[in-house]
Amino acid sequence: MNAAAPICNYTGCKVQIDGKCALGRDPVESCENYAADVEVTEALDEPEESRTVPPVQIWASDKLLLADYSALSRRRRLRTVALVGEEKVGKTTLLCSIYAMFCKGAFADLTFAGSETLLGFAKLQAFTLLSSGRSSPTVPRTSRRDPLAFFHLALARSRGDVVDLVIADRSGEAYAAARTSTDLIGTLDEFRLADRVCFLLDGERLASKDDRTAYTRNFRQMINALHDNGALVRANAVEILSTKLDITRRSDAADVGFLSDFEARVVSDFTKKGLAISSHEICALPKADRTVGIIGLDDLVRRWTQPLPLPDVAPWPVVDAPRQIDRLLSKIAGG
Repeated sequence: MNAAAPICNYTGCKVQIDGKCALGRDPVESCENYAADVEVTEALDEPEESRTVPPVQIWASDKLLLADYSALSRRRRLRTVALVGEEKVGKTTLLCSIYAMFCKGAFADLTFAGSETLLGFAKLQAFTLLSSGRSSPTVPRTSRRDPLAFFHLALARSRGDVVDLVIADRSGEAYAAARTSTDLIGTLDEFRLADRVCFLLDGERLASKDDRTAYTRNFRQMINALHDNGALVRANAVEILSTKLDITRRSDAADVGFLSDFEARVVSDFTKKGLAISSHEICALPKADRTVGIIGLDDLVRRWTQPLPLPDVAPWPVVDAPRQIDRLLSKIAGG
């Protein structure tokens, strides 16, 4: 390392320290000894070792992939919801509408407390805003080429505890393929992670007399395929969410009655098979009739974030205990 070169060759001058010329020259640059050529001495200090600063990882805040989900689950207790339905049924629209509700403030007795996927939500919401220049709100579709992704919302209750809600996002084409080729069901990782599975029922197709027969058959086949192949075993709750009420409510009374009857039949048939299933109606983004408004989202969020039951801490009953005292205690405890 080179030592700092002196700027004056007059012996005893401290202009380099205090800025004053020893000969009283003012300004100091007028002194003939100032800034004279001097020999630069080489210091004997050893050269500094080069140090590399590790790069800082910046969180992208886009959609979570499966590896990101696993990392987050090791830090927080997650509530995971899987939205199941064929293409254009409204899965992405529902995701966007839930986020939009919390952008306005408290919703469903919960307040927004953070998100690991803010950029991902912003991309979904971009086409629903007036600034997009579109005459009608819409959301981008999830492509079948896209891998399984997750959206995260941290929601706080009034007493301060936070619920980490994670919603799985997969293309409807992938679910349609799994319905017809059940070998693909084992590749749908969201079902082994989900606490709640929601089947979205397209009200627009049910309102169409041309589409309803084939669509209702495919809808029941989807639930059957997943149930028979064990994909719904881990779920604590299974729901049917009837979407697009802005369209079904504009239909005649017979169409509305068909929707209600179909929901009731599906719930009854699968309950008899031992599947705990319920049906609910929602309208996430009304376009056909905007006077209908947002319906059912507050109750939906409350169901998804409801407090978990306390764990059962009662001891397991002792069966065929080898010691007499254990058998006696088992009888006293009602075992």
